[in-house]
Amino acid sequence: MKNQFTLLFLILLSFFNANATHIVGGQLFITENKGSYYNYKIGLTMYFDAINGNPGAEDPFVNIYVFRKRDNVSVGYLQAPKIERKSVNYTNPVCGISTLETIMITYASDLRLEGSAFNDPQGYYMVWDRCCRNGTITNIKIPGDAGSLFYLEFPPIVKNNVNFSNSSPVFPTIQGDYACVNAPFLFNFGGTDADGDSLVYSLITPMQGYSTKDVPSAPGQGASSYPTVTWIDGVTIANIIPGPKPLTVDSKTGMLSVTAGSTGLYVFTVRVDEYRNKTKIGTLTRDFQLKVVDCPKMDAPKLLFKPVGRDTFYTQNEIITITKDDPNCFEVMVTDPSINDHIKINGVAINNSENYFTVLPAEFQTTTANDTMRFQICLDECFVTYDNRPIRIELIAEDQSCPVPLSDTLTIFIRRESSGNTAPVVTTSLTNDYVHATAGLPVKFTVYGKDIDKDSIALSAQGQDFTISSQGMVFNPISGKETIQQNFTWTPPCNAKKGDTLAVDFLLKDLRCSGNPLGVSKPVYFIIDQSPNNPPSVSTDLNSSTISYTIGNSGTIEFNVLATDADTNTITLAALGRGFDMQAMGMNFTNKTGIKNLTSPYSWTPDCALMNGSTEQVFTIDFITADKNCLSASDTTTVEVTIKDNAEDQMPELPNVITPNGDGKNDCLLLDNLPAGTCVNQFKDVTIFNRWGKQVYYSIEKDKNWCPSDISGGYYYYLIRYTNQSYKSGLTVLK
Repeated sequence: MKNQFTLLFLILLSFFNANATHIVGGQLFITENKGSYYNYKIGLTMYFDAINGNPGAEDPFVNIYVFRKRDNVSVGYLQAPKIERKSVNYTNPVCGISTLETIMITYASDLRLEGSAFNDPQGYYMVWDRCCRNGTITNIKIPGDAGSLFYLEFPPIVKNNVNFSNSSPVFPTIQGDYACVNAPFLFNFGGTDADGDSLVYSLITPMQGYSTKDVPSAPGQGASSYPTVTWIDGVTIANIIPGPKPLTVDSKTGMLSVTAGSTGLYVFTVRVDEYRNKTKIGTLTRDFQLKVVDCPKMDAPKLLFKPVGRDTFYTQNEIITITKDDPNCFEVMVTDPSINDHIKINGVAINNSENYFTVLPAEFQTTTANDTMRFQICLDECFVTYDNRPIRIELIAEDQSCPVPLSDTLTIFIRRESSGNTAPVVTTSLTNDYVHATAGLPVKFTVYGKDIDKDSIALSAQGQDFTISSQGMVFNPISGKETIQQNFTWTPPCNAKKGDTLAVDFLLKDLRCSGNPLGVSKPVYFIIDQSPNNPPSVSTDLNSSTISYTIGNSGTIEFNVLATDADTNTITLAALGRGFDMQAMGMNFTNKTGIKNLTSPYSWTPDCALMNGSTEQVFTIDFITADKNCLSASDTTTVEVTIKDNAEDQMPELPNVITPNGDGKNDCLLLDNLPAGTCVNQFKDVTIFNRWGKQVYYSIEKDKNWCPSDISGGYYYYLIRYTNQSYKSGLTVLK
């Protein structure tokens, strides 16, 4: 069903049972439709034998079956209609032969794939299974009964809850060429990947699938491996097309190469593995067959060049020098053993972006065997060399041999004097070509370009053995006419080392001949010096770096921390407790950032909660200042604080009689001189009872005296409690 992925329940239609020997090759594909509701296109490209195939076997649509790779469970199938049908062309159209004609047919349909249904980490695969192959194939047994199975693996469309974008590789239309016996033949079988994934090519045995002559369109079956065709005796994967140089494929480019030893029709399969970040994410198989015929014997043309004034022909790697007074044209010859052969001459300047020469004439027709024809190479005014660097030109003579032209290449190195164009001049605002740079400090200057001929010029910069952007250098290319200028800026990075030298070439090109510009350069050398940096210092206003503090007998610990820096660098001031969190301990200190001078107060009031049952604890605090200069420096001062528990005092002797009569003598039970207690034996409370056990006084304040005024005289007793001790005694109140 169009635009829908449907569970398999189809009963195949009767016309799919057409038996034929028609399949030349092809491959499956899956393409992401970005931004569309129907987010994928799935289909296949099939090459159909128009000579030996049964026209009734040309299906109006195909069924492509999809399975989960982890367990080969069917996910569904797609019915894809025929969307294109066209003849396959030859590289050289005049080389067509009556026994070879191929049709390329494309089937495809847009559909929507849901991420929830295609998220298995091991991915999925699709197959198309159809019989039969071309019955005239040479290198497999019973080819007319052998099926053809196209196979493609693809990754989940969702990985880790994130959409995973991917399309299978794309391949150009295969040319309908044939190979000649005992002649080298190259066949481009490579493709491209829209996602930038790497493609790796290898030869494998073609898959046969489960379709048969009796059931030519069997429903697809999931499998970890599929049946393959059977090679004839003597043929293996190592010599699919036997001969002086059996069939091979370049693993990186997909270029096929073969020198076949005998005529025939040879089937082969190239597996294309798709890698992203060195991880394989997909695979597909490409089937095809190559026809090898006995071609007429043809010889390639031959290029010859005899420099002016010489009796011998030019030899490779020889440099020809042409002065400004020499003629602009020179003669080259081409010979060809064949009669009535059409020769084309092409030329290119390898180390120029434009040729700046012409070939006159560029085409010939031979009239006799070993005919010799002459043509002129004419150089225009921009064909000049600079700094004695020769220009390399390649002349290519190509005939009309089949199936692919035969050719000869002549490489000539030419050094030609300039015809009067004056070189431009590049200068800078620097006093010399050496800049002493300091890490962290900006470098700025201006670069100037000038051409006295008033030509258009272009100014740029490039590092020697590095890119200027990688070092943070800024110099934007600029172009103009006659005079131009541009600013250079750079702040050497902090990892620049003393003594390092970087060289930047400022390139100025005269663009009178844009394809062969006249360029000059001016190097500037940057020498890294040591950054001048005075380290900061940190101190406190304490008289000593050690503090002794007794809980209960001391107040708040307070002092100031000071950081200074002789330079104008940004500095920081921070505190760090050794093995403890200062804030969790109740210490107060604020980290600061500033320039030159910083002050931050420190304060702390320790309590018994810090002692953890011990009588003494030591806390070490580091106060650190650091500057932000490239050659950063720091300083540390340390303060050690010793916290001690209060010494335990003896319980004083309390009176056993008081006389609260207001005479100011012995009116109170004096409690203000009770022991302060310690962290492990803290004061809790004081309670006074009458003789019948009734509480008449209670206080949790240790230093509060009891001065009764509203009770009767008599016998009382008091209870003084600490964490680990209690004191109880009697008291007589006289009135």
